[in-house]
Amino acid sequence: MEVDIIVVGAGHAGVEAALASARLNKKTILINLYDDKIATMPCNPSIGGPAKGIVVREIDALGGEMGKAADATALQIKLLNSSRGPGIWALRAQSDKIKYSEYMRNVIKKQENLQLVVGAVLNLIVEDKTIKGVVLEDNTKIFCKALVLTTGTYLSSKIFQGSDNFESGPSNEKTTKGLSSTFSELNIKTFRFKTGTPPRVKKDSIDLSFAKVEPGTNMELFFSSKTKNIIPFDKQEVCYLIHSTEETKKIIVENLNKSAMYSGEIQSIGPRYCPSFEDKIVRFSDKPRHQIFLEPESLSLDTFYVQGFSTSMPIDVQDKMLRSLPGFENVVVDKWAYAIEYDCIDPQQLKLTLELKEVENLFFAGQINGTSGYEEAAGQGLIAGINAVLKIDGKEPFILKRSESYIGVMIDDLVNKGVNEPYRLLTSRAENRLLLRNDNAELRLKVYGYKIGLVDDNEWNQFNKYKNEIESTIEFLKVTRFTPKSELAIKLNKLNQATLTQGLSAYEILKQPKVEIDILKDYIPELQNLTNAQLQNILISIRFEGYIKKEDEDIQKLIKLEKKLIPLNLDYNLVDNLAIEARHKLSKVRPTSLGQASRITGVNPSDIQMLAFHLKKINKWNK
Repeated sequence: MEVDIIVVGAGHAGVEAALASARLNKKTILINLYDDKIATMPCNPSIGGPAKGIVVREIDALGGEMGKAADATALQIKLLNSSRGPGIWALRAQSDKIKYSEYMRNVIKKQENLQLVVGAVLNLIVEDKTIKGVVLEDNTKIFCKALVLTTGTYLSSKIFQGSDNFESGPSNEKTTKGLSSTFSELNIKTFRFKTGTPPRVKKDSIDLSFAKVEPGTNMELFFSSKTKNIIPFDKQEVCYLIHSTEETKKIIVENLNKSAMYSGEIQSIGPRYCPSFEDKIVRFSDKPRHQIFLEPESLSLDTFYVQGFSTSMPIDVQDKMLRSLPGFENVVVDKWAYAIEYDCIDPQQLKLTLELKEVENLFFAGQINGTSGYEEAAGQGLIAGINAVLKIDGKEPFILKRSESYIGVMIDDLVNKGVNEPYRLLTSRAENRLLLRNDNAELRLKVYGYKIGLVDDNEWNQFNKYKNEIESTIEFLKVTRFTPKSELAIKLNKLNQATLTQGLSAYEILKQPKVEIDILKDYIPELQNLTNAQLQNILISIRFEGYIKKEDEDIQKLIKLEKKLIPLNLDYNLVDNLAIEARHKLSKVRPTSLGQASRITGVNPSDIQMLAFHLKKINKWNK
C-alpha cells in the first residue's frame, strides 16, 4: 500500500496532522494502537488555560479542529486572568473526555482522503536518508512520501506506583518499543521524560460540603469562530476547590522514600510546572496546605479528576493521602494515580518546520518532541501536517514567527533552545504577548489558514466582514465627538467612569481606563450590532494603542535580523572569534537566519556580531 502521508499516533497532535493532510487533498493514513481511542485525555479533562487557550484559538484560525471539538464537548468554560491585562487573558474549558474523543473519532472517520489503520509501527523504512514508509508489527509495509510521528507518551513507556513498575502506555494501554531502537539506528538522540496523573474518585463518595464551588464565567465564550451553540451559563457543570491538610503533608513526609520519584525508581525528569504532590511538599516545605480542584470528567462518568494531586506513591499510601483530604473520609477510588516514563527526541534535531534535519520528509510533533499538554501537541501536529504537505508538493515551508503566534514561540523554543524537562507553554515565554492575545488570533492568523487551503471561501468571507466591521467602527469612533454637556458625558460622570472637561472623540473617551464600551452603545448605534468579541478587540486596540505600537516597532527591528540568512552548510569553524560554546550550538541547531541564531541558548550578542561580520565577508566574496 502506498499513500502520500502517514501519521503515526492518533492523539491530539496526530489528529490535527492527519486532518490537515487529508483536507489538503493528500491521501493519508493515520495509524493508531486502537480504533476507539482517538484524541483521548489520559490526564486533565480540559482544554485551554494560560497561553494554551490562545494556542487553541490559533489552531482554529489556521483551520484546525481542536477549538470546535472543545466547544462542542465543554462542560464548563472560563475566561482566566480577566482581572489582569488582556495580554494574558485565556479560555479554559472543562471537557467531557468521553464526548471529546467520540467527536474527534467521528471527524476522523468521516474525513475524505483519510483512513484509520489499527496497528503498531515496528520500524521505519529509510533509504538514502529519506523516509519511505513504515513496517507494522504484523510485517505489513505501508509506503509514503512523508511521515509524521506523534507517539505521545507511548514510546517504550513504563508505569510507576511506588516500587511497582511495568511496561504500559497511559491507563494500562499498549506501549510501542520498536521505534526506540530504530531511532538509535538512525542516530536520533532520545532521552527519557516522565509525567504523572492523579487519582479519579467516585463523586458520590465525597462530602462536598467541605468544598468551595468553582463555576464557569457568565459570558459568551468560545474557542472556534464557527461555534454557533454556546453552552449557557446555567447549564454548565461546576468544579470544586479544597485544600490539603497538615495530615496530608505528614503522610507524604513519612512515606517519601516509597515514592517512585524519590526512591530512585524513576531517573527521568518530570514537568517543573506540573509537579507531583510529593514534589510540592518537598519544594514548598513552608506551606501547610495546597490547592486541589475536583473536576468532572464526563456526564457519562460518575468520577472527579483530583487536579493537583498527581503522585507516584504506592496505592496504600495514596489511600491514606486521599482520606486525609476534607470530605474524603469515605472516598471510593475509581483509578489510582501513577507516574509514566517514556522516550522522546531532542527537538534541536528538527527544523522549524518540525522536519528532522538528518532524514528527509520525516516530521515529529507532540510529546515526542519533549513537550507536555494537549494544546501544545495539537499546535505542533497542525504545523507538521501542513509542512509535510508543502514539502512533498515542493512549496515553501510554513513557519510561524514568535511575534505572530504562541505556536511560533513554542516551536522556536524547542528547536533553538531544546528541552531539559517537559516543555510547557507559558505567557512569560512570549516577548510580545500583548500582540498575541486571545481576542485577535483570527486577525493574526486566518489569512495563513486561507492561503494554505484549510479555511474555505465562506469562512474567509465571514472573517473579512468581521474584520471590516472592526476597522470601520474604529474609524467612526475617531470622528464621533461628545461635548462635556452631552448625555454620554453626564452619564459617565454620574457613573464615576470619566469626567469630560472638553470635547472628545469616542475613541479618546474609550482610552480612559474606567469607561465601559457598553455605555457607548446607546449613543453610537454602530456598536450595537457588533459581537462581544468584536467589542473586546476594539476596546483593547484603543486602550493599549501605545503599548501595541511599541511592540510593533520592536518586532520590525527583529525582522531585519530574520532577513539576514545563513547558509545551511556554513562551516562555523571558519568564523573568527566565535566562542567555543556558540560554535558547538550553532553547528548543532544550524539556524537559517541571524534572528534564529540570536535565540539559541549559549549564543551571545558578541557571537552574533562575529557571525554577521563573517556573512558580510563571504557574501562580498561571492559577488
